[in-house]
Amino acid sequence: MKTIRLYHPHTHEGIAYDPPPEGIELIVNDADAAVLEAWGLTTPPPALADATTAPAADAPVADAPLTDAVVVDATPPRHDRRARVAVDLSSTEPAVDTTTRSA
Repeated sequence: MKTIRLYHPHTHEGIAYDPPPEGIELIVNDADAAVLEAWGLTTPPPALADATTAPAADAPVADAPLTDAVVVDATPPRHDRRARVAVDLSSTEPAVDTTTRSA
């Protein structure tokens, strides 16, 4: 058995994990640990930018109306690693011609 730290959303042994940014510790067998490491789920997300330098969007702007304010989210989005599949929901039946008038 091996202790790993899971940093990304994953379902393991029927339990769905959505760990916080600092991750969660799990005790798994060696084979599961190797798979989770190979999938990159044990790699911490990239570090946030240094908080000592304020982004340009946070700098005060003179004479700018409040309606032009830009909201900047300092936290990068968390990405779900599940596959996304596009499904064509359009009908397979031929379209009915409704532009012709009946006599």
